[in-house]
Amino acid sequence: MVSFKVPAIVAAVCVWAGAAHAHDWYPAWCCDEHDCRELIEARGETVTETAEGWRLWDGRLVGREYGKASPDTKFHLCEEATTHAIICFFAPQGAS
Repeated sequence: MVSFKVPAIVAAVCVWAGAAHAHDWYPAWCCDEHDCRELIEARGETVTETAEGWRLWDGRLVGREYGKASPDTKFHLCEEATTHAIICFFAPQGAS
């Protein structure tokens, strides 16, 4: 008799570990795993580069002095859950 519990548990652990590792680079001083996320263009979360910084899809502006370098090729936003105040913003180099 073959048990499917072990493969299911292993798969679940691999998915969980991969998700945790995917964003373990967020600085602790900025935010934690609950405040930060990758922006998804397919959801309408677009970013436009301006002379002043980066304009988010909802009209908020992140000034150049506040933007941090993203270690991947994606935009990331860390914001306070209730007020949506921007804690940190990460932009890939040369992205607009």
